[in-house]
Amino acid sequence: MIRSAIGILAIAVTASAARPVAAEDLALVLVNSDYATLDDLSGDRYAARFESELEGAGFTTFALQDGTAAETSAMVRDFAAAVAADRDNRIVIILSGHLAHTGAETYLLAEDAGNPDGFTVATMGQALSPLFALAGTAQGRAAVLLAPSGDAGDTGIALSPGGGEIAVPQGVARVTGEVRALFSALRDGLLPADATYASAAARAPRGVTYDGFLSSAIGLRTGASPAAPGPSRPDPGEFAYWNAAQDIGSEAALRAYLDRYPDGTFAADARARIAALKDAPLKRAQDAEDDLALTREARREVQRYLTILGFNTRGTDGIFGPATRKALTDWQSARRFGADGYLDAQQLATLRSEGAARAAELEREAEARRAAEEQKDRDYWARTGSTGDKAGLQAYLDRYPDGLFADTAKERLARIAQAEQDRATAEARAAWLRATEADTEEAYIAFLRAHPDSPFEDAARQRITELREPPRDDSAERAAEAEEARVVGNQVTRLLVERRLLQLGMEPGTPDGAFDAETRRAIRRFQSSRGIEVTGYVTQATLVRLLAG
Repeated sequence: MIRSAIGILAIAVTASAARPVAAEDLALVLVNSDYATLDDLSGDRYAARFESELEGAGFTTFALQDGTAAETSAMVRDFAAAVAADRDNRIVIILSGHLAHTGAETYLLAEDAGNPDGFTVATMGQALSPLFALAGTAQGRAAVLLAPSGDAGDTGIALSPGGGEIAVPQGVARVTGEVRALFSALRDGLLPADATYASAAARAPRGVTYDGFLSSAIGLRTGASPAAPGPSRPDPGEFAYWNAAQDIGSEAALRAYLDRYPDGTFAADARARIAALKDAPLKRAQDAEDDLALTREARREVQRYLTILGFNTRGTDGIFGPATRKALTDWQSARRFGADGYLDAQQLATLRSEGAARAAELEREAEARRAAEEQKDRDYWARTGSTGDKAGLQAYLDRYPDGLFADTAKERLARIAQAEQDRATAEARAAWLRATEADTEEAYIAFLRAHPDSPFEDAARQRITELREPPRDDSAERAAEAEEARVVGNQVTRLLVERRLLQLGMEPGTPDGAFDAETRRAIRRFQSSRGIEVTGYVTQATLVRLLAG
């Protein structure tokens, strides 16, 4: 084994030290890389490199490279004595080497560690919890840098390789990573006089992690020199108050700190934590919805159910935009859920249950209306069309143009018309054909004057009446047609609509994705039975009701 010069010097310092060293800035560096029995690690000569950087920053440094258990123990005792001699310390502790742990303690194994177990490890290494406790005596001004190995080899009974759980005291920053990366983290992140703990964490090298005390207001060397541009050291009373506020962690505790120290060292941290507390519920709600992993179709289902329940999402496109979030918020408020506009598993189950129940209820109501309408249809047919006369058949069609017996009525009227035409004289028939080709009021009046008793008299008078009526306002129909183009603009969706109409017994004809006269009539029947405005076109409301059923 090769012992570094820094280790030999450390032994000499230990032997000659008759009293502890009192200093404001103290550092302990224990780097073990060249083991007698265990696998060697990276870090050779790094104790000297750490010492050089620390002493350049004004730290009195206790450094040991590849120390035995006895040398390590002596070095730690001298460091602890120096800490105890002056309570106004800045403290840096750097530990690198093989770690092993029992259920209660983690140990840095010394260079001469053999095959430790839970009963002998204390004689072969240095316990870490006392070192963290020493760092805890300098709250806000202490950092522990730890470079654990991946594997300490075989360990005996009651001992496991690697580090265990180590509690970080209040006000101590812990930095973990590979020894070479830790050197960069110390030099470039923690030691600059204007650095804060948060800024050091932000510029951490790859593989280095920070936890514990990470204030954005102060750093390891806050107030290190009068010329330093960094922030000044906080008042001890303020620091204690801030630590208490952090321990409680509530908005009230953080506001209490701000009330006492509105311009305090940690005021920005306090405000940032209050903002995070306020944002936390919304973030949790968003995460809960993300955990549901809703597919596009599942989102469409949510929108359909909200719409059926009376909360307008302004579409069922599977995209949760502002309108859907507003509908969700209103539904949550009505159901006494937290009204944040995001779904969790419980709310999704409730919405699906409510939506399915309401859809079934609407379908039952629609079926009842349909049965009632069909009965009215049959009753009117019995009073009018079933007699077989022209007036009765026409009266039936006027009231029920898409009724149960509409086809029968049209066929009978066609036969009647054919019979009338057959009975007409050739002259009257020719005159009638000329009038229908002209299709003007004057042409029909002239026809009636010439053939007042012809079989076409009623048809001529009816057509004159129609021509005298003002033009029909078809703006609503055109709007419905345009809405249909947006809602079911492709053949696949139209085919789905036709199949659904067929399932509901609306007789749309053979589903082929093309809306013909039979399809339009089936759509009008569905709209009438569901209490939707009858247009014959698939509007958004029509599609929602079709798919919800």
